[in-house]
Amino acid sequence: DTTRTYRIGAALNEVQYNDYGGWGDDLTLVVSRDVIDYGQEYCVRVKEGYDKDFIKNFMDDADRLYRVGNFYITDVKSFDQIRDNYQRSYTNQIRNFCVGMGFLLLNIFLGLLGTFWFRTQQRVSEIAIRMVNGATRSSIFGRLIGEGLLILTVVTVVAIGFDILISYLELNQWLNGNKYLSWGRTSLCVLISYVLMAIMISVGIAFPAYRAMHIQPTEALHDE
Repeated sequence: DTTRTYRIGAALNEVQYNDYGGWGDDLTLVVSRDVIDYGQEYCVRVKEGYDKDFIKNFMDDADRLYRVGNFYITDVKSFDQIRDNYQRSYTNQIRNFCVGMGFLLLNIFLGLLGTFWFRTQQRVSEIAIRMVNGATRSSIFGRLIGEGLLILTVVTVVAIGFDILISYLELNQWLNGNKYLSWGRTSLCVLISYVLMAIMISVGIAFPAYRAMHIQPTEALHDE
């Protein structure tokens, strides 16, 4: 159509619209009088070192130097301020997710720590009997850790079944569109959860087991 023409100003690759992702499509900048006039917002780039108090000094002289007829400058915002305002919703959302995740991890850690700590303390006499019969501290420690990881592995196998069901049915696809729980994401989440819980269980077993193995067997078996 030769009645309406445009001049291509530039062609850009994918543009990242925020610091948390937000990659868009390729962008073509079209230069025309209609596009330039619309919105009437302009970007000004200052030299390095001249941005300090630039807005204040600029607005002080705006009415005197930068007013043309009925056209005048109403406001000047720095790109740092525009960037913070634009990303505020993303920042708040990620902060809320991190706080919630930290709270849940703390509760899980305290729950597993207390459970396996109590479980190991109840076996002090058993540890003493094994030491009397020649078991080394490393073998006892490895046995206790192995039992805890075995319990975790058995429960994880059952949990994986629920994870696969959730991924297959996409129960939370409304959060981020379709295919939110892909098989790769599900597998990664299972692996991360298993490793974190394994560390929590190991810590819950290690400290009471270490204390129990340093108690004299005769003192530990006194009640027996």
